[in-house]
Amino acid sequence: MSSREASSARTLLTLGAAFLLLLGSGSGLAWLLARHGWRTPLKILLITPPPGPSAGLDPAQCRAIGSLVADHLESVGGFAVTTVTVVPDPAEPSLRQARVLLVQVDSRRQGDDLELSYRFAWGKAFARPGAVPWVLRKGAFLPPAQAFDRMFRGFPQAIQRGPDSLVPKMARVFWDLVQSSAWRLRNEHLEEASSLAEQATRQEPACASAWILLGNLRYRQMLGGPVAGRQEKGEAEALLQRGLTLAPGHPRAAFLLALLEADSGNQREALDLLLRARRKQPHNPTLLTGIAYAARGAGLLHLSRRAMDLRDSLGFTALQTQAVNITCLYTGEIDRFEASLQEQPGHLRSTSGVLPFYRGYLALVRGDRGRAHLEFQSAAELAHGYPNILRLSKIFQLILEGKRDPAWKALQEYDQERIGMREQDGEFTIRLAEAYALLGDRASAMEMASRAFARGFGCTEWYERSPMLAPLRPLPKWQALTQHLRERQALMENRFPVGLLEDN
Repeated sequence: MSSREASSARTLLTLGAAFLLLLGSGSGLAWLLARHGWRTPLKILLITPPPGPSAGLDPAQCRAIGSLVADHLESVGGFAVTTVTVVPDPAEPSLRQARVLLVQVDSRRQGDDLELSYRFAWGKAFARPGAVPWVLRKGAFLPPAQAFDRMFRGFPQAIQRGPDSLVPKMARVFWDLVQSSAWRLRNEHLEEASSLAEQATRQEPACASAWILLGNLRYRQMLGGPVAGRQEKGEAEALLQRGLTLAPGHPRAAFLLALLEADSGNQREALDLLLRARRKQPHNPTLLTGIAYAARGAGLLHLSRRAMDLRDSLGFTALQTQAVNITCLYTGEIDRFEASLQEQPGHLRSTSGVLPFYRGYLALVRGDRGRAHLEFQSAAELAHGYPNILRLSKIFQLILEGKRDPAWKALQEYDQERIGMREQDGEFTIRLAEAYALLGDRASAMEMASRAFARGFGCTEWYERSPMLAPLRPLPKWQALTQHLRERQALMENRFPVGLLEDN
């Protein structure tokens, strides 16, 4: 080979290597952009309507199957999922975007087999005149794990095969899990639901969904039982952590685990956990809801508001309000807080008593005692609400009816039951302080406000703005308490600045 030929060959090799390097860099950059979520996320509106008469399922079971579908889309696809039960009006502006996908799931049961059919439409189709061009993907009756595999294998947006841990392999375990999830919101069936979920963990110990559901049920039982202690909290944490080990990055499991920490006054641990999870799932609205909750309890209202704004940008708030925006109450954005209190039939927000309780609470803040009384009475009469919410609603109802002695006695009994239990929910404890203050018992109200601080509720803004706590503010003990609040909040603000959500 001549020197000129050798030189040409070297030049070609150099150019080829440079091209491969450029190609590799481009691929690496594309991977990096996707990994860090710097492209526009796909927003999925998942529609799970009530079943037809021949579906062999009830509405709660359909919602349970829909939750498993949503879990897969979130944890495996990394999509931003909002779940509704009604097909939206095609004229809804939030649907008319290129990166929006509507998916309506139709579940049917035949024996132990499941049929998962669905239709889908891209959001940009809603901007065109005429009927929306839905595309139908008809399923077939198959063992449940195969039905899920078939659905996601042909999904309109490319999605990798999910971990086997999300759907039980055995059909009977799958249906037990569905029934357990369907019973989760019914107080009279909580024990049965826990038994079914626990049985599922024994039969399929590699199924993450079974461990997460059991941890969720244990957490709900803790919310309803005044005897819950550190052992019960530790058990619920271990169950959820087992699920996260089997399905790393599972958003709902991380969210529930963080709630346990925040309710125990460990806002720092809750925020650390949620921020780690968000690095894997940057477009997950549920994780942002958890960040808003934990930050609110720590008094980090700017961080909480930023998390809410990011969450709402990923969802369809005109169709489904994702959470009660208590942060907006604390910041004085009353209209936005009130807008988050709209009813959602069948949703936990409505069945738990949270919505009527906070509508009554808002009326109390506004000084409308008549409206407050009606809402608290409505919450107290719910059959399947959180027992703690129902009891507190009844206490406020008695106060507003002028029945001071029965109200004070009920509050004292409830307070005594809570002594010695797990360090529970400082934000709920401040509500008890407000009830004592309304009764004119400043000593008990002051003690309860101090206990709320000890249990982790550090929102200095609300301690200083709550109209119910006004009688305490002249007290020397109150001045000392607010000083401690400001000091702790400053430490948390240094640890969790607002900008960290943009860095994730």
